[in-house]
Amino acid sequence: MSHEMITLSENDPDAASHVQFMKLAIAQANLSIPVQSGYCVGAVLVQLDPHRTNPEDRFRILATGYSRELPGNTHAEECCLLKLAQAQGLHHPQGSEYEDLSTQHPKKELIMYSTMEPCSTRLSGNRPCSERLIESGVRTVYVGVREPDHFVQKVVGVENMVEHGMRVVHVPGYEEQCLAPNRHVL
Repeated sequence: MSHEMITLSENDPDAASHVQFMKLAIAQANLSIPVQSGYCVGAVLVQLDPHRTNPEDRFRILATGYSRELPGNTHAEECCLLKLAQAQGLHHPQGSEYEDLSTQHPKKELIMYSTMEPCSTRLSGNRPCSERLIESGVRTVYVGVREPDHFVQKVVGVENMVEHGMRVVHVPGYEEQCLAPNRHVL
Protein backbone atom coordinates (compact mmCIF):
# COMPACT_ATOMS: atom_id res chain seq x y z
CA MET A 1 0.00 0.00 0.00
CA SER A 2 1.25 3.49 -0.88
CA HIS A 3 1.93 5.83 2.02
CA GLU A 4 1.01 8.99 0.15
CA MET A 5 -1.77 10.59 -1.82
CA ILE A 6 -2.16 9.28 -5.36
CA THR A 7 -3.51 11.10 -8.43
CA LEU A 8 -6.70 10.08 -10.18
CA SER A 9 -5.84 8.34 -13.43
CA GLU A 10 -7.79 9.14 -16.55
CA ASN A 11 -7.68 5.39 -17.14
CA ASP A 12 -9.77 4.79 -14.01
CA PRO A 13 -13.08 3.40 -15.34
CA ASP A 14 -14.93 5.60 -12.81
CA ALA A 15 -12.88 8.78 -13.49
CA ALA A 16 -15.86 10.65 -14.99
CA SER A 17 -17.97 9.88 -11.91
CA HIS A 18 -15.19 11.02 -9.57
CA VAL A 19 -14.88 14.30 -11.49
CA GLN A 20 -18.67 14.86 -11.33
CA PHE A 21 -18.68 14.36 -7.55
CA MET A 22 -15.74 16.80 -7.20
CA LYS A 23 -17.71 19.35 -9.24
CA LEU A 24 -20.66 18.87 -6.87
CA ALA A 25 -18.30 19.41 -3.92
CA ILE A 26 -17.09 22.65 -5.57
CA ALA A 27 -20.72 23.78 -5.92
CA GLN A 28 -21.18 23.06 -2.19
CA ALA A 29 -18.05 25.09 -1.34
CA ASN A 30 -19.54 28.05 -3.18
CA LEU A 31 -22.54 27.93 -0.81
CA SER A 32 -20.29 28.53 2.20
CA ILE A 33 -20.41 32.04 3.65
CA PRO A 34 -16.84 33.40 3.81
CA VAL A 35 -15.34 34.22 7.21
CA GLN A 36 -11.86 35.55 7.96
CA SER A 37 -11.12 32.62 10.28
CA GLY A 38 -11.80 29.71 7.94
CA TYR A 39 -11.87 28.18 4.51
CA CYS A 40 -14.94 27.59 2.36
CA VAL A 41 -14.91 23.86 1.60
CA GLY A 42 -17.47 21.58 0.00
CA ALA A 43 -17.90 17.84 0.43
CA VAL A 44 -19.99 14.96 -0.89
CA LEU A 45 -20.35 11.58 0.82
CA VAL A 46 -21.05 8.77 -1.64
CA GLN A 47 -21.76 5.07 -1.35
CA LEU A 48 -20.16 2.77 -3.92
CA ASP A 49 -21.66 -0.61 -4.70
CA PRO A 50 -18.74 -2.43 -6.37
CA HIS A 51 -21.01 -5.26 -7.54
CA ARG A 52 -22.82 -3.03 -10.02
CA THR A 53 -21.34 -2.10 -13.38
CA ASN A 54 -23.47 0.86 -14.52
CA PRO A 55 -22.04 4.14 -13.09
CA GLU A 56 -25.57 5.44 -12.39
CA ASP A 57 -26.19 2.35 -10.23
CA ARG A 58 -22.70 2.08 -8.69
CA PHE A 59 -22.72 5.43 -6.89
CA ARG A 60 -25.33 6.93 -4.56
CA ILE A 61 -25.02 10.31 -2.85
CA LEU A 62 -25.63 9.94 0.89
CA ALA A 63 -24.97 13.54 2.00
CA THR A 64 -23.52 16.86 0.93
CA GLY A 65 -22.05 19.57 3.09
CA TYR A 66 -20.16 22.83 3.20
CA SER A 67 -18.20 24.81 5.76
CA ARG A 68 -20.34 26.20 8.60
CA GLU A 69 -23.54 24.78 7.09
CA LEU A 70 -24.59 23.33 10.46
CA PRO A 71 -24.26 25.04 13.85
CA GLY A 72 -21.01 24.76 15.78
CA ASN A 73 -18.32 25.96 13.34
CA THR A 74 -18.73 22.75 11.34
CA HIS A 75 -16.50 21.73 8.48
CA ALA A 76 -17.82 20.33 5.20
CA GLU A 77 -16.84 16.70 5.81
CA GLU A 78 -18.19 16.90 9.36
CA CYS A 79 -21.55 18.14 8.00
CA CYS A 80 -21.76 15.13 5.66
CA LEU A 81 -21.07 12.70 8.50
CA LEU A 82 -23.54 14.41 10.83
CA LYS A 83 -26.26 14.39 8.17
CA LEU A 84 -25.68 10.70 7.41
CA ALA A 85 -25.73 9.77 11.11
CA GLN A 86 -28.97 11.72 11.56
CA ALA A 87 -30.55 10.12 8.48
CA GLN A 88 -29.69 6.70 9.90
CA GLY A 89 -31.18 7.57 13.27
CA LEU A 90 -27.81 7.62 14.99
CA HIS A 91 -27.26 10.39 17.52
CA HIS A 92 -23.75 11.76 17.68
CA PRO A 93 -23.46 15.01 19.62
CA GLN A 94 -20.78 17.26 18.18
CA GLY A 95 -17.33 16.20 19.30
CA SER A 96 -18.36 12.66 20.24
CA GLU A 97 -17.02 9.49 18.73
CA TYR A 98 -18.51 8.33 15.44
CA GLU A 99 -19.29 4.69 15.20
CA ASP A 100 -18.19 3.05 12.01
CA LEU A 101 -20.91 4.23 9.62
CA SER A 102 -19.81 1.62 7.09
CA THR A 103 -21.50 -1.04 9.24
CA GLN A 104 -24.78 0.51 8.11
CA HIS A 105 -23.74 -0.16 4.49
CA PRO A 106 -22.34 -3.71 4.36
CA LYS A 107 -20.51 -4.67 1.18
CA LYS A 108 -20.61 -1.06 0.00
CA GLU A 109 -17.78 1.42 0.21
CA LEU A 110 -18.15 4.92 1.63
CA ILE A 111 -16.26 7.62 -0.31
CA MET A 112 -15.78 11.27 0.64
CA TYR A 113 -15.12 13.96 -1.97
CA SER A 114 -13.73 17.21 -0.55
CA THR A 115 -12.53 20.35 -2.28
CA MET A 116 -9.72 20.62 0.28
CA GLU A 117 -7.67 18.13 2.27
CA PRO A 118 -9.54 17.17 5.45
CA CYS A 119 -8.01 19.07 8.36
CA SER A 120 -5.57 17.54 10.84
CA THR A 121 -5.78 20.34 13.43
CA ARG A 122 -8.73 22.53 14.44
CA LEU A 123 -7.85 25.89 15.97
CA SER A 124 -11.37 25.94 17.47
CA GLY A 125 -10.60 22.85 19.53
CA ASN A 126 -13.12 20.71 17.61
CA ARG A 127 -12.00 17.28 16.41
CA PRO A 128 -10.18 17.29 13.06
CA CYS A 129 -12.02 15.99 10.01
CA SER A 130 -9.25 13.53 9.15
CA GLU A 131 -9.83 11.83 12.55
CA ARG A 132 -13.60 11.83 12.03
CA LEU A 133 -13.18 10.21 8.61
CA ILE A 134 -10.78 7.57 9.93
CA GLU A 135 -13.25 6.35 12.54
CA SER A 136 -16.34 6.75 10.34
CA GLY A 137 -15.55 3.84 8.02
CA VAL A 138 -14.93 6.00 4.94
CA ARG A 139 -12.28 4.12 2.98
CA THR A 140 -11.42 6.55 0.18
CA VAL A 141 -11.18 10.34 0.09
CA TYR A 142 -10.88 12.35 -3.13
CA VAL A 143 -9.45 15.85 -2.68
CA GLY A 144 -9.16 18.86 -4.97
CA VAL A 145 -6.25 20.58 -3.18
CA ARG A 146 -4.01 20.17 -0.15
CA GLU A 147 -4.92 22.54 2.69
CA PRO A 148 -2.87 25.74 2.34
CA ASP A 149 -0.79 26.65 5.39
CA HIS A 150 -2.60 29.94 5.96
CA PHE A 151 -4.17 28.94 9.32
CA VAL A 152 -2.31 25.77 10.31
CA GLN A 153 1.31 24.99 9.45
CA LYS A 154 2.21 21.48 8.28
CA VAL A 155 -1.25 20.05 7.72
CA VAL A 156 -1.06 16.24 7.75
CA GLY A 157 -4.67 15.18 7.11
CA VAL A 158 -3.67 13.14 4.06
CA GLU A 159 -0.81 11.47 5.89
CA ASN A 160 -3.00 10.65 8.91
CA MET A 161 -5.65 9.02 6.74
CA VAL A 162 -3.16 7.05 4.64
CA GLU A 163 -1.39 5.88 7.81
CA HIS A 164 -4.75 4.44 8.95
CA GLY A 165 -5.20 2.46 5.73
CA MET A 166 -7.35 4.92 3.81
CA ARG A 167 -6.87 5.65 0.13
CA VAL A 168 -6.49 9.38 -0.64
CA VAL A 169 -6.75 10.48 -4.27
CA HIS A 170 -6.08 13.91 -5.77
CA VAL A 171 -8.48 14.95 -8.56
CA PRO A 172 -6.26 17.05 -10.85
CA GLY A 173 -7.39 20.00 -12.93
CA TYR A 174 -9.79 21.55 -10.41
CA GLU A 175 -7.35 23.31 -8.08
CA GLU A 176 -8.38 26.84 -9.10
CA GLN A 177 -12.08 26.05 -8.71
CA CYS A 178 -11.44 24.49 -5.30
CA LEU A 179 -9.45 27.50 -4.09
CA ALA A 180 -11.73 30.17 -5.64
CA PRO A 181 -14.24 30.28 -2.73
CA ASN A 182 -11.27 31.04 -0.46
CA ARG A 183 -10.04 34.23 -2.09
CA HIS A 184 -11.05 36.11 1.06
CA VAL A 185 -8.23 34.45 3.03
CA LEU A 186 -5.64 33.45 0.40
